[in-house]
Amino acid sequence: MEDEQHQHFVRQESKSGSQAEEHSPPHSQNKGELPMRERESHSSSHEHHHAHHSAHTEMTTSIATTSMIPESINYNVNVQFDPATPQAGKPTHLNLIVTEQKVGEPIKNFDIIHDKLMHLIIVNSEDLSHFAHIHPTLDKETGIFHITHTFAKAGKYKMWIDVKPKGGIQILTAFAFNVEGQPVHSPATLAHEQTQVKNVVADGQSYQVTLNCQPEQLVAGMDTKMTFEIRDANGKPITNLEPLMAAGGHCVIIDATAREFLHVHPAEEVDNVAGWRGGPSVSFLANFPKPGLYRAWGQFQHEGRLLTADFTFEVVAG
Repeated sequence: MEDEQHQHFVRQESKSGSQAEEHSPPHSQNKGELPMRERESHSSSHEHHHAHHSAHTEMTTSIATTSMIPESINYNVNVQFDPATPQAGKPTHLNLIVTEQKVGEPIKNFDIIHDKLMHLIIVNSEDLSHFAHIHPTLDKETGIFHITHTFAKAGKYKMWIDVKPKGGIQILTAFAFNVEGQPVHSPATLAHEQTQVKNVVADGQSYQVTLNCQPEQLVAGMDTKMTFEIRDANGKPITNLEPLMAAGGHCVIIDATAREFLHVHPAEEVDNVAGWRGGPSVSFLANFPKPGLYRAWGQFQHEGRLLTADFTFEVVAG
């Protein structure tokens, strides 16, 4: 595969993960956008960590350093699309390459983050309608991660890459890009949902997923306990949930502008992954960086089926 067949986005991420910049491809339609902020949040019974990221859409390369250790380390994250411009309804192959700036060669060894070497989360950035949480496969010989993904509709998209070089610090980096072709997605208007119960179908099986938050009024800057409860179609509690990514569940939260990103994990950790069975409730801890509309995707596994339920809600100013 020749290099000219790919669209390259290069991003250098700080080892501390405290600051970075985002790049849009030349064909991006959102040039001239004001600086954006990313936020990563990992929550568990043992840690509650937040990292902020700033971003600029027109730059093709960004540099950030850290003073956490005597010698700063910068990472590059390179995303290659084949075809260079993704087309709606057709498979797009992605190569994802992480390098250490001074060496320049692909890093080949990574630490596992929540049971995976890399997490790739993709949304339609216009209305958060498209959501994919996928895990590229690492070619250990080349150090290149591979994944194939099909976008149903043309529109504006954004991806977040979560990865940790072995012995290094965790990287969270984002890219905005366009998908062309037909059909073209018509964005919907996001609004606060009154319902707290969603009907979800997974591999032909129906479920009811409820989201309750404490406190009920979500306030920016305040810790929030988000509890998902999973029941079957008849309302019977599911008590044999299986571990998902070595945890009782998984939750991604993104604001309506696709600028705020929270990657949260259950408040209770799973010690025995092989033997764990849980439910019907799984709780997460979150802290929203600013007021506005947000959408949360809760993901759970039951009898081999992946359940994904999304909820849209408003966070008010503190």
